[in-house]
Amino acid sequence: MDDLDRNILAELLKDSKIKLPKLAKKLGVPSSTLHHRIKQLESKGIIKKWTIEVDYKKLGYGIKALVLVFVDVGELKRLGRTQEDIAKELKRVPNIEHVFIITGDADLSFIIRAKDMESLRKILLERVQSIPGIQKTKTFISLSP
Repeated sequence: MDDLDRNILAELLKDSKIKLPKLAKKLGVPSSTLHHRIKQLESKGIIKKWTIEVDYKKLGYGIKALVLVFVDVGELKRLGRTQEDIAKELKRVPNIEHVFIITGDADLSFIIRAKDMESLRKILLERVQSIPGIQKTKTFISLSP
């Protein structure tokens, strides 16, 4: 991976919808070179997918929070479950995104979006904390979107 590849990635991270001729001009390379490099980045698995960025606030989801999840390891062993099982289950809960197994005091973390505090409370109490093996959660409300 050279400087051109890094510059391509940097520009695509800013705007993945940019037209190739415009990006080629910006980077000072022919469109054919740019097209070839992007295809190489895809085939190497460096570019995994093309996606969008959603303005959740415009959709009515004004609350964004980071949630730390603490598991009861003894209970997990008793149930024959793992942190990976809990992560998979959390990914199926509506409004939860970016589930991570982490190190430190907590065992997992995720980002959740909710319309308001009541819907956040409901998801956490009724869906998340009812998952077998979860001991407790700790929620941090984001002050930025």
